[in-house]
Amino acid sequence: MMLTNRHGKIISSSPGEHAFTLIELLTVVAIIGLLISILMPSLGRAREQAKGVHCLARLKDIGTGLAAYENISSDFVPPAEWNPDADEYPEVVYGWQEILFAYIYKEPVFRPETMTPVSFPVQRNLEAERFAGYFICKAAPTRGVNSGHYRVYLPGWSGGSYSLNPDGTFDETSGPDPRRTTTRSSVSPKAVLIGDSNDNSERGDGDFNNAVKDDCSYIDAGEADISGTVPGTGNRFSDRHYGGTNYLFADLHGEWDTKLREKLSRDFDLNGVLDIAVAP
Repeated sequence: MMLTNRHGKIISSSPGEHAFTLIELLTVVAIIGLLISILMPSLGRAREQAKGVHCLARLKDIGTGLAAYENISSDFVPPAEWNPDADEYPEVVYGWQEILFAYIYKEPVFRPETMTPVSFPVQRNLEAERFAGYFICKAAPTRGVNSGHYRVYLPGWSGGSYSLNPDGTFDETSGPDPRRTTTRSSVSPKAVLIGDSNDNSERGDGDFNNAVKDDCSYIDAGEADISGTVPGTGNRFSDRHYGGTNYLFADLHGEWDTKLREKLSRDFDLNGVLDIAVAP
């Protein structure tokens, strides 16, 4: 039904008699597309921020597990490298991750019915259904061997420091032993214990006959900001969270930082004295 005024001009029509034109429809679609294109980067940033927050919370959880472990170890942290069964499997090397996993979850790391004895099974996520929820950052692009796990920073973790040779290079023989343990109270509270590691380290390459090369567990002095033989392959801290790295410090607080990786490459023990950053 149509309504007209006294001059006969249509002033109203029944619902359904007027439809959208093609131009109107295309205009609405274009506006929706424009809004989506504006919102998508914001949603992507929010997603990445959420991954960074989750990663930082994971590091704090690891710190809580570490504090619990210290209650039964006279306050000592687990070693960064050790042989769980040197008699039967002398080539197999474990690290702090395997120790904490076994302690926290109350189950053995190696299960003969499902695993072959290999080095660093937790750190390398060889049984994803058991290990992935503990040591893998959500922002890491891969989930297998060499993926973005957390690694300890040996100068803080083992409480050691390096001397310098006359030519300014690190005297590796004077540095901390990855098999040595220490107490957190013996190092500076601002010492870095754990951080996001590079996603594609040259270490952890599957060469189980060379446990030193295949440590897959720690970052040594001089390695914090070294890119590697091929860029992106260095055994260093990762800046995957908006150009920054998440760290856990000796006082067990977590922190995101964009500059600390570079600073550690020059002052590995953060004692205020600049060291010459030469890769070991």
